[in-house]
Amino acid sequence: MVTGFNTDVEHQGRVYHVQTEDRGDENPIIETLIYMGGEILASRRSSYADLLKKGISEKEIAKRIESQHNRMILDVREGKYDGKPHLPFGEGIISNKSFDEVVLDYLASQATDRIALQMIGSDGFVEGQTVRMDLLVCRAADGEGLAGARVKVKFISTVAKPRILAEGETNGTGQLSLSCPLPIIDEGTGALIIQTTSGKETAEIKQLIKKPARKAAG
Repeated sequence: MVTGFNTDVEHQGRVYHVQTEDRGDENPIIETLIYMGGEILASRRSSYADLLKKGISEKEIAKRIESQHNRMILDVREGKYDGKPHLPFGEGIISNKSFDEVVLDYLASQATDRIALQMIGSDGFVEGQTVRMDLLVCRAADGEGLAGARVKVKFISTVAKPRILAEGETNGTGQLSLSCPLPIIDEGTGALIIQTTSGKETAEIKQLIKKPARKAAG
């Protein structure tokens, strides 16, 4: 079964990354994100619940996933996102806004996101080190923890395709601890995108990964 596609698209000297994923039968949503330099420029979500009700084959679902992915690639090539500002990697992740403000801005931009993802603590985000993330998935309205929410930690960079570093499921109080080694990249910059899904609702936070401190010579 095809679960997604990842494609780098070059357009007018810029490289856009188009990523499409199938959320699975329990949450039959096809989600496509367009990244450039670590910034999410656009997203598209569509349901294939209608296909499941009709008993359509996995092959037909895969065709719909590929069709949405190709449509977004065509949008890039047609210049739909040319007007988007070309921000340096990390702009909007680490900026003059606080981290909480960045998270809230992103959640506010996603009309379907009615859950919140919080990072209770971490022991640093430095290339080559192992990071521990204590996470809480809860309802935005009342802070009630959500059990059984799926969480994925993805690594994105300016020089490589995104990949999943860790994933898991929240406990009865909506908490989850994940640990993973952070990749070392010789050039460019990397970041983590931490995503959670509970039913049809999603939330996401981002964190820039720092370069290790250089030791003084001698």
